[in-house]
Amino acid sequence: MENILFIRLRLLGDIIFTIPALEIYKKHFPQNKIYYVVEDRFREIAELLPGVHQVISIPRKMSVKKLFQFRAQMKALGIDTVVDFHSGPKSALLTRISGAKTRIGYKTPNRNWAYNFLSPRTFGDAPTHSTFNQAKLLELLGVRITETGIPPYPPITINEDRVSDAVKKILNENRDNKTAVIHVGAGNEFRDWGMENFSGLIHRLLEDKVTVFLVGNSEEEKKKGAALAAQRRPHGETQVHDLTGRLSIVDMLFLISHANVYFGVDSGPLHLASLTQTPLVTLYGPNIPAISGPWRKKNVTIMELPLNCRPCSQRKCIYDTIRCMKNIKTDEVHEAIIRYLK
Repeated sequence: MENILFIRLRLLGDIIFTIPALEIYKKHFPQNKIYYVVEDRFREIAELLPGVHQVISIPRKMSVKKLFQFRAQMKALGIDTVVDFHSGPKSALLTRISGAKTRIGYKTPNRNWAYNFLSPRTFGDAPTHSTFNQAKLLELLGVRITETGIPPYPPITINEDRVSDAVKKILNENRDNKTAVIHVGAGNEFRDWGMENFSGLIHRLLEDKVTVFLVGNSEEEKKKGAALAAQRRPHGETQVHDLTGRLSIVDMLFLISHANVYFGVDSGPLHLASLTQTPLVTLYGPNIPAISGPWRKKNVTIMELPLNCRPCSQRKCIYDTIRCMKNIKTDEVHEAIIRYLK
């Protein structure tokens, strides 16, 4: 029996992508305790990860004092092995100072000093999914990993006591309606579908008597949610509920799990939604599903355009507009969503 530490500091989708690796590890080493390190802002999702004995959250910026406290905590827990799914500058430093005998991470130009067991980040010429790439780190613990052997997400149990009364109330009020959760965010300008497209889609859904819940937590998403909801008020339409900035991760997961369909671009909330059984409609532009698609097959519709420039670095577009996103037609997205509502 030994204690193992997994590190994935951020972001929401990347943390969710580590679930299959956790499942594989638990299967091979059921007697071991799993500790998991994330940044404070992602503690809530880490607490939902199956099989984790304890979540250790750290601040986004760590002082020297905090680093010494972390080292002392690792020694007190008796951490024998660290697997760094992140392999960024901070996670590499945390791995190195942990004092663990076995320190596993990806080969990188500047951070190999942190680890005594290294794995490549890519495998072969064809793109491989992030769930596979992260699980491959377990091969350095003697576990054979194949692309076909990556398990699906297990059922995630939501304790309803952690769900806000506001979410329970709005779901109860709309229990007889067809409902769609729409994530209005993008993460960056290269994944932004555009306000005009979102507005047109919402208008079509309202014509179909679908109740729409708008979600997202960033400041930009809150502005978009307020603007999209305000567009409908002059028409007396009350079927658009702007919930941006009001939901915890548990609230959002619970809301999506009780909706009839989820729509959003490639983003953290999409991967949160993939933990439910709710049908998903999603747009992929600069990224490709082979690398970062939802780790779920059933009731998933991925919409993308066959452009030779994909995938891209998301730093500069060769066109005058982000064609891989903006040229995905509203009518086609609407049709994909409605298929799940019939």
